[in-house]
Amino acid sequence: MFKKSRLKSFLRHAPVLLLPAMATAAFANPDGRLPEDIKPLHYDISVQPNAKDLIFSGREKITINVQAPEHVIAMNAADLVIDDITLDGKKVEWKLDAPAQQLLINTSDNGTIQVGQHELTINYRGRINQSSAGLFAVDYQDNDGPQRMLVTQFEPADARYFAPMWDQPDDKATFTMAVTAPADELAFSNMPVVATEKNGSDLVTTRFAETPKMSSYLLFLGVGKLDRKAVKVGDTEIGIITRRGATDQGDYALNAASQILTYYNNYFGTPYPLPKMDMIAVPSSSQFFSAMENWGAIMYFDRAVLFDPKRSPESAHQTIFNVVAHEMAHQWFGDLVTMQWWDDLWLNEGFASWMASKVTGDLNPGWNVPAQTVAYARQAAFSMDAKSTTHPIIQHVGTVDEIDQAFDTITYSKGQAVIRMIEAAIGPDQFRDGLRQYMAANKYNNTTTDDLWKALSQASGKDVKSFADSFTLQGGVPLIRASEPITAGGITRINLAQDRFALDPASHTSRSWIVPVAIGAAGQQKAATTVTVSGPTYQTVQAPVDSLPIINPGQFGYYRTLYAPQHFKDLSDKLPSLPLSDQVGFISDSMALASGGYESFDQHLALLGQISPDSDPLLLNVVSDQIASFDGRLDHSPVQAAFRQKAIARLKPQLTRIGWASSVSDSTATSDLRESLIPLLGKMGDKETIDTAQRYLNNGLDSIPASIREAVLQVVGYNADNEMWEKLRDMAKKEKDPSGQRQLYHALAATNNKELARKTLELALTDEANAPTRAALISIVARNHPDLAFNWAVDHREKVNAFIEETARARFIANLALTGDNMTLAGQVKTYAQKYLPQRSRQSAQRVINQITYNSVQRHLVEPALKRWSNQ
Repeated sequence: MFKKSRLKSFLRHAPVLLLPAMATAAFANPDGRLPEDIKPLHYDISVQPNAKDLIFSGREKITINVQAPEHVIAMNAADLVIDDITLDGKKVEWKLDAPAQQLLINTSDNGTIQVGQHELTINYRGRINQSSAGLFAVDYQDNDGPQRMLVTQFEPADARYFAPMWDQPDDKATFTMAVTAPADELAFSNMPVVATEKNGSDLVTTRFAETPKMSSYLLFLGVGKLDRKAVKVGDTEIGIITRRGATDQGDYALNAASQILTYYNNYFGTPYPLPKMDMIAVPSSSQFFSAMENWGAIMYFDRAVLFDPKRSPESAHQTIFNVVAHEMAHQWFGDLVTMQWWDDLWLNEGFASWMASKVTGDLNPGWNVPAQTVAYARQAAFSMDAKSTTHPIIQHVGTVDEIDQAFDTITYSKGQAVIRMIEAAIGPDQFRDGLRQYMAANKYNNTTTDDLWKALSQASGKDVKSFADSFTLQGGVPLIRASEPITAGGITRINLAQDRFALDPASHTSRSWIVPVAIGAAGQQKAATTVTVSGPTYQTVQAPVDSLPIINPGQFGYYRTLYAPQHFKDLSDKLPSLPLSDQVGFISDSMALASGGYESFDQHLALLGQISPDSDPLLLNVVSDQIASFDGRLDHSPVQAAFRQKAIARLKPQLTRIGWASSVSDSTATSDLRESLIPLLGKMGDKETIDTAQRYLNNGLDSIPASIREAVLQVVGYNADNEMWEKLRDMAKKEKDPSGQRQLYHALAATNNKELARKTLELALTDEANAPTRAALISIVARNHPDLAFNWAVDHREKVNAFIEETARARFIANLALTGDNMTLAGQVKTYAQKYLPQRSRQSAQRVINQITYNSVQRHLVEPALKRWSNQ
């Protein structure tokens, strides 16, 4: 392992030429961008990793285009040792500005580089990381013993750790890659191999074809003792690359990718342009992402792409399909057409999330993906967006930390929800036509959100920008207030006004949106009437509805609805006859409105009591999630015991009905419900559930059906005593399968015992598990012990940060306190942020403080209602 002391020695002996006349401040632009007058055209990069010592050497030739005479060439470089640089064949002086992550190159003897094309050649060295940033190592065990795989992760700004580059999305260029690696290892990159050459007795240099024009963060390289399996779909070869012996676990993903590629080629109207698309299954994990859309070489952590019949729950089928669909959507949204700057990150992530949901639902209608989207992604967006720490979908991004913080629920889930609303507002066909125009006009280039609005407006004949801007340029959730409806003569009249939905006091401010509000007949398939509602003044709306009306049928609109009392009661009584998306939306709105103080928790709990045990499993899962949320609010409360007794009485018959063992006839929603109920009942202390889980484990891991293996381990881990904790640890150390090993470590970290939680945290500081698993141990402990985990991590801040990705350090420790509910902890997070985080890197910490405050308020708000409910 490459220790810090060795790294310091490695850097200390690097040659550094100081250029006194070069002022670095001129190149550290406030928004982090490089000067505009020099652009890269092509990179030719060759690297030779030393996996054992975790270092590598590199050489690159860069063809650049100088658009105006310059004295200095500024490019990005971080944590690299530069050996020498030539410009057009002549050696030049240079300087590394470490704080700005820039390499500044003196252009020539007379100090000016002329307009036109020039060639830079740079020889350099770097280090191989052990967390997922830059070129990094993944250590794992297989039947042949310890193995080390090397892969890259460059988004958002880590290509500069691999080679000096113009490392920003608008500086697109073409790339050719070559790597010298052991002859018995597989090397792979964005493009197919074009040549291999022996390099001594045990090394081979592999060269890859030139990429299309693309952003630096999409470049990829991987090396390891791996297997590859491929299928052909039209002109495209789709491959799965795994650790040896595991390619069959990629069959499901290969089949999914084949279907998705055909769908996307048709939908976008622009065929996938590369000759191959590999899916690389990395036997590791990350606290912050599951996959990365490198063009033609998509990297997945193995859980997100491999289905292991011995270990994967049934829900993994949908997870894999959705993640593959998300990353493949990026091959168009993000790779072919890229946002101009990180301000418009949602053009990548929001669209990929929406597209993944769309294709997953269309190709798997039995999964009822639209209702799942309403239940989960949409509610996650509402929850974050209804607090004062929200931000607009389009937000200014400057520093690297700000880029990292932009990868959040607003960008992904609110972006997805707003796109879904726009598609419904202008029509699916018109929306698709607009996207096709957008793709055709902007391929291989960069865009802003206005480019998309222009294409959609032209295709639909509607002014999309005017109402879409009100959702993307400001944060917050609209609230539609509705009067009691009056229906007569086949017409419903109802008064509507637009307010702002708020979950904390600071969000109770006036804000206007242009909201497309749909009104339809509850439980009927008739077309809805859509009207525009904006501002707090009530307007009378008429709709051709001759029965009970419902607002936002299908839940396409990005807003919550506050019904008048009788209207709410009538819809509650009719709930079983509503489409599933509307049932889920109605229940979720009711919970949120109670949380915001717009309605009472007593009313919401009464609504939950109306839901039949034979309702759709997805609806029952939403209810069980809400019960779990209530239980968390009651931790250490005298009310909790009675609440749990009643909750168990309600939930346990559902588990009895669907059983512990899965059936071929189970729907995806049934499998999801089973996977939720078992851990929840185990956490609530149901003795039969705990005994059953422990009996499964005592009979051996292989005796546990794959469909409930994770659920069983969660129950055992949560309720473990010291003997069981040590048993789980011993099993983890002996487990050869990387995924199985992570399951066991995650289980012991889920302990509810405070002393065992401390023991787990200390384990995270050892080298027993790899770096990503050690980070996961800390995060999982924090779910049940936020105060303990946060304060421990602050006390061990330097050691913890050593195995956390550098760009994620601004949020990792603060996020450990997220489930806390006492104001002392909120103050401790504030102190930590002020002491250790730069001002522009505190956004995540402020959100955590806000969430802790919200949790505290909710605890006191809901406890009396739950006490009454528990005693009924």
